[in-house]
Amino acid sequence: MKPVSDVTAVIVDHGYYVSLAEALSRTFKKTYYSSPSDKEFQCAADAVFGDGLETVERTDNFLDPEVLKEIDLFIFPEIGFAPLQKLLRSLGKAVWGSFDATYLEVYRQQFLDFVKECGLPVPPSTKITGLSNLSAFLKDKKDKWVKVDRFRGDAETFHWIDADYGEAKMNELAMKFGGVKELIGFVVQDPIKATAEVGFDGWTVGGAYAGSSFAGYEAKNELYLGSVRQYSQLPKEIRQVNSAIAPKLKELGYRNFIATEIRVGEDKKPYYIDATNRMPGQTGEQLQETCANLADMIWHGANGELLEPKWNYRFAASATMHYDACVENHWKTLRVPKEVKQWVKAAHYCEVDGVLQFPPSPSDELGVVIGCGNSITETLAHLRKNIDALGDAPVSFQLDGFHDLLDDIREAQKKGMKFTDGAIPKREDILKYII
Repeated sequence: MKPVSDVTAVIVDHGYYVSLAEALSRTFKKTYYSSPSDKEFQCAADAVFGDGLETVERTDNFLDPEVLKEIDLFIFPEIGFAPLQKLLRSLGKAVWGSFDATYLEVYRQQFLDFVKECGLPVPPSTKITGLSNLSAFLKDKKDKWVKVDRFRGDAETFHWIDADYGEAKMNELAMKFGGVKELIGFVVQDPIKATAEVGFDGWTVGGAYAGSSFAGYEAKNELYLGSVRQYSQLPKEIRQVNSAIAPKLKELGYRNFIATEIRVGEDKKPYYIDATNRMPGQTGEQLQETCANLADMIWHGANGELLEPKWNYRFAASATMHYDACVENHWKTLRVPKEVKQWVKAAHYCEVDGVLQFPPSPSDELGVVIGCGNSITETLAHLRKNIDALGDAPVSFQLDGFHDLLDDIREAQKKGMKFTDGAIPKREDILKYII
């Protein structure tokens, strides 16, 4: 196997992990980035992700025979592309990807079968096809969770309170799915009475896990605070789920990042409720800076060898950037000083004359800013410094949620789920970093 410094790699995704390509380009000999998007008539927004970067070359043609011959390593950090990954591996290429396990995140009925086959507990669940059947089933039901099969872009998981409150949601789904509404699959589940929620943020090579990884707490889509823990120190529920799914992941040829969402029930059972078989947003970007040998780890992992990570920092935090000047379906612009760009992990961007440009999107989220350190306080201070370096950029952050995350960490540690061997700062100790 050639040394990582001689490797030519391509990162292939839908636009989210351009920053990963930039981070890995510090190590690889050459780094391509691609977000395939063939359609009849393209718009500029379809073909600009990763364009204009100093150390990364965007390509739309990584499957062209001449380019394909040059590339040693194919990295698929996001969802999708399973048939392409299998084809590339059949050609003898090194592939870092989820293969057919990628579908478990969006095919809810398939995920339900996967969990059962792995011998893990499943809350009472019902598979339903068709909106009329769903409406009839829920008519006299209360307090259910409804997951839409496959078409997550149309509808996320929602809480069904009762028929009176749910009527508007049924009407919305009828409008959304139109003439195919009776073909859509759903999973309806009972709520899980949980005593804790835990999860794994790491990677696996064929069901084998590294000896250490980050474990953390997340304020959904807003904040993350994590620490390096030895695998043996992770909550037993995380290790139980990881062990249960390992044989299936090996069978599928899985070699990729992975995150799990697990609720620990009052019955003490670990309920694996959602699969994120990719590099997770919010919690995963920090690996680009905390893991000193990330490129090496991916290169060896794609070739079937689990490499142990080396850590630059013991703690990491991230905060979502919200664009305050957001106008729906208009381009967004962000000027990031060079000295802080390493810590600004934007998504879906290109660069023009040193300024980040984001194609039109209904979301006001631009990515995350991260902070790293060897204590919680040092990490939050670093995050604050990086945010302040953006100056008068029209972005904002909801940092006050770190108070709640620290409260969650204290409660979890009382239950034996250790986050740190050091002190957890009091609210007043971090106030200056989050206001």
